[in-house]
Amino acid sequence: MMKEKERLDKILANSGFGSRRDVKRLVRFGEVLVNGERIRDPEYHIDVDNDEVVINGEPLEIEKHSYFMMNKASGAVCSTKSDRHQTVYEFLAEADNQKRLGGSLSTVGRLDADTEGLLIFTTDGELNHRLTFPKYEVKKTYLVHLRDAVSAEDKITYAEKGKAGLHIPAAANDPECDAKPCDIEFLEDDKCTITVTEGRFHEVKRIFIALDNEVVYLKRLMMGTLHLDESLGRGEYRSLTDEEIYSLKELVK
Repeated sequence: MMKEKERLDKILANSGFGSRRDVKRLVRFGEVLVNGERIRDPEYHIDVDNDEVVINGEPLEIEKHSYFMMNKASGAVCSTKSDRHQTVYEFLAEADNQKRLGGSLSTVGRLDADTEGLLIFTTDGELNHRLTFPKYEVKKTYLVHLRDAVSAEDKITYAEKGKAGLHIPAAANDPECDAKPCDIEFLEDDKCTITVTEGRFHEVKRIFIALDNEVVYLKRLMMGTLHLDESLGRGEYRSLTDEEIYSLKELVK
């Protein structure tokens, strides 16, 4: 397997040492060592996984990818631009939304504008693909507030129909589909959690429409092994820990 190599000036620019012009000057002035050797060529290619880079006597920790979780606020859309709504990217600090060696930051799946809760961002395209690819059946759990209270008898019916898999009629621009089995657990007569493995085409909302009810509030609590950090206010975010990143990768390896 070929080692992954990147230009030195690109790595330094992505690590916050200034523009490409700034870092080229830094390298040519002899401020950068690679494996103990002073490098003066900004286009020098290094092995990002194994080479040691030292700048002004300080070792450089090369950040290939970024991983964040956000407590998405209602009203924000998961696109990069919108004329009508605030986008989730507007909640990110400029430094965190910079392109990394692994690429640009993207959301892992999407949440509707009126849905709150856990939203993952990453530049790791492979992990993003695996977490959203149906083959891996990554579980997603949502908190649901319903329009109508549900009787004890109907709670059992909801749970049974959910586990069996519901046929969902077509609605607006969404095609009809057969939902995969899901788990519905009631917390109160009009509040429950639902765990699904897909979530496409507004699936959660349409499941409850198929059950003759309606979702009036929706919040994602969990995706795979990652739980929403409830200390995050609406629109706040933080980096994932090494343990959280490892756990997600192990889930879909």
